[in-house]
Amino acid sequence: MSTAFRSMGLSIVEIGLQDHVFSLGGSLIEFGMIIGIFSLTQCILQYPYAAASDKYGRRKIVLIGMVIYITGTFLCYFAQDILQLIIYRGIQGAGAYTSILQAIIGDLYKKDEHSKGMGYYSLYMNLGFLLGLILGGYIASYLEFRDVFSISGFLTLITGIFIFFTLKEKNQDEGSIQNKNLDFNLSNIKILFNERQYNLAVILNSVRWFLFGFITPYLIWILQDPNAFNLSQIDSSYYVLYIVVLYVVFVFISGKLLIKYGPRKMMIIGQSIVILFGIFFFFPILMENLIFFMIIISFLAIGIALFDPAGNTLLLEVIEDVQPDLKGSGIGLNNAIGLFFGAIAPMIMSPLGEIQIFIPFYVVNGLMIFSLIITGWF
Repeated sequence: MSTAFRSMGLSIVEIGLQDHVFSLGGSLIEFGMIIGIFSLTQCILQYPYAAASDKYGRRKIVLIGMVIYITGTFLCYFAQDILQLIIYRGIQGAGAYTSILQAIIGDLYKKDEHSKGMGYYSLYMNLGFLLGLILGGYIASYLEFRDVFSISGFLTLITGIFIFFTLKEKNQDEGSIQNKNLDFNLSNIKILFNERQYNLAVILNSVRWFLFGFITPYLIWILQDPNAFNLSQIDSSYYVLYIVVLYVVFVFISGKLLIKYGPRKMMIIGQSIVILFGIFFFFPILMENLIFFMIIISFLAIGIALFDPAGNTLLLEVIEDVQPDLKGSGIGLNNAIGLFFGAIAPMIMSPLGEIQIFIPFYVVNGLMIFSLIITGWF
C-alpha cells in the first residue's frame, strides 16, 4: 500500500510538472534538469540509505527519508523561480527511499517467498503510477498546477503514517548477519569488472535505464507542448496511461516468452522492433500527426517492454555463470550504474529536443542499434 501511494505521488507530479516549469519561465532544457536532478540525488543516496537501514533499522531510516522527501515536495510547491525548483527537486530526490522498500520486502517474506513479495511490490507500484497519471491530469487542470506537489506531499505523508504504525522491525542480530553476507566492497567490484560478460550485460542494462530515465517525461512534454500536440493535462494523461498499460502488458508477455526463447533472443526481438519503427521519426511530416505518432510510440513501447525483463534476466544468468557468490554485489552495482544513466538522460536529451523535437528519438534508435551489436557479442 505504501508503495502504491508513493508511486502515485511521483506520477501525479510528472503530469503537472510542465505547466509549473512554464509558469516560472522555464523551457524543455530546464524541464530535463528538473527531472534529472531528482533522479541524480536519488541515485547518490540509494546505497547510503540501504546501509543505514541495515544498521539503524528500516522504519527509522525510511521515516527520515520521508521527512526529507515531503520537505522537498512542499518547497517545490512554493518555488518562485526555476533555480529554486531545481534545488528543491534535488532535496525531494534526496528523500527517495526505493532501496529501503525493497529491503523491507526481503525482511517481510521468507527466502522462498521473495518472488511473491516482489510481485506484490511491482503490482502496487504500477497500479499507483497508473492511477497517479489520471489524477495528475485532473489536478493540474481543475486545481492550481502547483497542487500536484501539495497532493503528492500529502500522499507521502499518508505513506509515512501507514509505515509508522504497521512496520515491525526485524531482529537486529539477524539483520547484521545478512549485512555481512551482502558486503558491497571494492574487491567484489574488481572481480565483477574483470568479467567481460558482466561488463556487456551492465552496458545493455545502462541503455535500458537511460531510456527509462527520459522517455515518459519527454512524451508528456511533447503531448502538452504548444509547439507540438498542445494537449491538455487530462488528455495527455490518458494517452500516457494507454502507453504505460501497453508497456506493462508486454512486460508480462515478455516474462512468459523468456522461458521459451531465452533473454538474448527476446532482447534482439525488442531491439529490432524499436529500430524498425524508430525509422519513422526521420520523417517529421508523418510524425506530426497525433494518431500516427501514437501508433509508432506504441510499437516503441512494445519493443522496449520485450527488452526490459530480458535485460534483467540476462544479467542474473551472467552473474550465475561467472561469479554466483557475488549476486548481491553484481545486481547492486548494476542498479547504481543504471540509476546514474537514468538520471543524466533527461539532462542530455532535453537540450537535443529543444533543437528539434524528434532528435531524442534519433538517439533512441542509435542506442538500440548499439545495444543490438552488444547483444550479438554474447
